[in-house]
Parts: sequence; C-alpha cells; structure tokens
Amino acid sequence: MLQLIPYGLAAVVGGLLGKKYFPILTDQALSRSSSQPELLPTATSSSIQFLGETVVREDSIVLATEEVPLDNRHGNKVLSSEHEFTRTANIRLEVGQQMAQANQFKGSIWMVLESMVQKELKRNLQIEFGTQITRRVKITFSTDPGFMVRYRLIWKQTSRRGFFDVRVGAEKHVIPYLVTFGLYHAVESLAEGGDGGT
Repeated sequence: MLQLIPYGLAAVVGGLLGKKYFPILTDQALSRSSSQPELLPTATSSSIQFLGETVVREDSIVLATEEVPLDNRHGNKVLSSEHEFTRTANIRLEVGQQMAQANQFKGSIWMVLESMVQKELKRNLQIEFGTQITRRVKITFSTDPGFMVRYRLIWKQTSRRGFFDVRVGAEKHVIPYLVTFGLYHAVESLAEGGDGGT
C-alpha cells in the first residue's frame, strides 16, 4: 500500500498540471496556426493596381511558308491555277518568366498577376488566350507564256513585347510580357526567265 501512494500522488499532480497548462499550450498552438495565413500577403486583385502599359516592340513573325511553282515556259497562253491553303495557329502568352523562376512573388500573388495581365491584354487586343485560329484561303496564281513563276505563301502572326507597371501593396513592379496572336498571310512571287532560261 505504501508503494502505491507516491504513484497516486504523481498521477493526481500530473493530472492537475496537465489540466492547468495543456489547454494554454493548445490554445497558443491553435491561435498561432490560425494566424499563420495572415502573415502571408493577401493575393487579391484589390491589392494589385495597374499603373500603365508600355509596348516595347511589335513585329510580324513568320509561322510557315508554302511554295507553288507554276511553269509556263513552254506554253502559248496564260496559265492559271487555283490553290487552297489552310493553317492553324495558337494564341500564346508569356508573363515575366524570369520573375516567376526567381520566385520574386509568392505563388498565389503571381497567379493573380498573371490572370490580370491576361485579362488586360484580352480586353486591349480583343483576343482569347488558350485558343487556336484557323484560316483558309483560296488563291489563283497565273503565269504568262514563256515564264516560270515561283509563288510563296507566307503565314504570319503578330508578336508584341511590352510590360505593365503595377503596384502590389505599397511596392511598384514591372511585369514583362510576350504575346503572339493573329494569323494572316502574304504572297511573294519570283519570275524566272522564259525560253527555258532564268
């Protein structure tokens, strides 16, 4: 019996101490856990303000070429030939890739920034990202007698490089972008000399 008393006292004292201090530790841990997200920047569109856009450069880029040779070097009248062409292109956007790789912003804020840049360009350029454009054209080529003409159909897109000045909270940042959009064509021709010559 005498040996059980210290164990009993230890159990009672331990229980009292546990009830006294454990809830405090638990409440502290819970409050620390619940307050953790507040330490992270809030990723909302209201905390991000667009200050302006600057277009650095806009170019036509060649997407593809198709050639049509029309040989009328031995003919005695105009040679005509109708051709139909089809091409599909993607509308693409790259937003501050180096900034994203450098983890300059937290993931949630970066996603909001990307979304806002995309929305702004969509509104300004009247385009829809993540879609494809398909164009079909019918072209009639002709060649005079005694000549060979090599026609080249060139498919092009527009490439725009620029940046947005934005304010994220109290800080100002420059967010570069590269957008490729549109689909159009041009035709070039190179006439080669008649009578079998060049």
